[in-house]
Order: sequence, then structure tokens, then C-alpha cells
Amino acid sequence: MNPFLVSIIIPTFNRSAMLRRCIESAIAQTQSCEVIVVDHGSIDDTPSVARSFGNRIRYIRRDEDYGVHFCWLDGVLAAKGEFIHINFDDDYIEPKYVEKCIALMSPEVGLVFSKVALKDEVSGITHAVLFDNFGPTGVYSSSVYMEKQINGLVSPGATILRKKDILDVLFIGKVPFARYEYRGVGPDWLMTSVAAMNHPKIGFVAEPLAVFSSHQGSITTSALQDKDKKRAFRRAYRESARYYALLWLVKNLRIDFLADLTLIIMKIKAGLFSRLRRRIRRIYIKKSNDEPS
Repeated sequence: MNPFLVSIIIPTFNRSAMLRRCIESAIAQTQSCEVIVVDHGSIDDTPSVARSFGNRIRYIRRDEDYGVHFCWLDGVLAAKGEFIHINFDDDYIEPKYVEKCIALMSPEVGLVFSKVALKDEVSGITHAVLFDNFGPTGVYSSSVYMEKQINGLVSPGATILRKKDILDVLFIGKVPFARYEYRGVGPDWLMTSVAAMNHPKIGFVAEPLAVFSSHQGSITTSALQDKDKKRAFRRAYRESARYYALLWLVKNLRIDFLADLTLIIMKIKAGLFSRLRRRIRRIYIKKSNDEPS
């Protein structure tokens, strides 16, 4: 058994019917995990569902909903594990998900993800298996991962990441410099992408061990069925990709030197203006004192 402690964070909001299945899949893992349910503002019977699991989970409840990213952050900050899996409340994971994913983790590996079964919530039919052509189970260069990621999304719901990597980039507001946003979309893409940028390798399990539910209440399903929502959805992800590109330029082309130079210029400019203002003020005071009363 792998000695790494993995914390499974389940952010939830008014989905008590699906939440029970999600929690049950988390506590059924073949590798022991910490399970944290974070409920921000649910008004259905989510509290009773969560509390019915007793001390098998930790339940964090806030009466106010401060947004999806703060909900994630609340759970991640409370986690004891070095590694985190964020499991959305309408999805679930197969019993060996954590065991098989964490087996590929090492200091060089920034994240591990698995294939995903996309299932219809009503019929239970599997419509698609995501990442079916990625390759066999194993460790890959992060650049291979980004070739997939830059044109799509490997969701945190299929991924295990380090806690520190999540905290470095989990913005509870919009992504810096973003002009567009849509229902919290974007930081999930950035979270996994930056982890891949900061580590040379990623891991992949070629089994559909994560199961995503397709239903009308799903943000993704809803967006793909409406033209305007789909446009807003894609714009939000593009904003995260733009910010990632800026980070890549800073890291790989050492644009931080330009930032240092700009900061020096700004300090010189601020000093010049400060001295100019003081000089003008002294001239004004002197002129006022020289005038006859």
C-alpha cells in the first residue's frame, strides 16, 4: 500500500440525492483516504446526508455560499493529506481509483489522472470514455499532457494533485487579467496545467476509474446544449489558457528580468514625482510667505 495520504475533497451544493453515491465511492477506496465534504449554503437535506456517515468523513458546513472556488479552498486548507483529489458531488470514483493513481506518483510527477467514463444519469449508459487514446498506463512527459490539455480539459475530477500546487494557483476570484468568466469555469484548467508546468512528468492510468455524470443540472452539460452558454464556457477556459501562456513565458523566457527592470523604472519614476511634488510645494509655500499681508 502506498504510504502517501490522499484527501478526497467533495464540494457540494444542493445535490443531496447524488451526494450519497459520491461519498460512498470515496469511503470505498481500497487505499485509506481522508474524506472531506464541504457544503456551502445548501438548503436541501445535504446536512443530514453528510452527517449520516458519522466519523467516516469530515463535514464542513457554511450557511453562506461564497462561490465554488472558495468551497474548494475551504476543503483543501482543511485537508491533512499531501495529495488531493477534488471529487464533484455529481460524480464518483471506482474503488481502486486512488490506489492505482497514487502508485504512479513520485517527486518528478506533478499529477496523475485516469480515463473517465461519461455516463447518463438517468439511463446509466456510458456515452463515451474520455482520454481513451492517451496511451497505456504509465508516466509521461508533462509536454505530452499539455498537448491534450491545451485543446481541452483534464478535469480535477479525474486527477490527483499535490496540496501545495493547488494552493499556489487556486484563485477564489477570477483568473488574473481575465476579461470573461462563466460560473467558476477556468481555474480548474489552470490548476492542473500549472502543476504540469512545475513538474517534468505526469502519470496516467488507462482505466476509466472516474465516472462523470451527464445530467441537466451539470454546468458542462448545460453549457454544451446552449449556444450562448457554450460561447461563454469556452471564453472562460481561453482566459485561463492565456494566463497559463503568460506564466510559461515568464518561466521559460525569463521575462521576470523585464519585470525587475520595470519595477526599477517604476521606483525611479515614483521617486522623481515625489521630489517634484515636494519642490513645487516648497515654492508655493515660499511664494505665499513672501506676499505682503
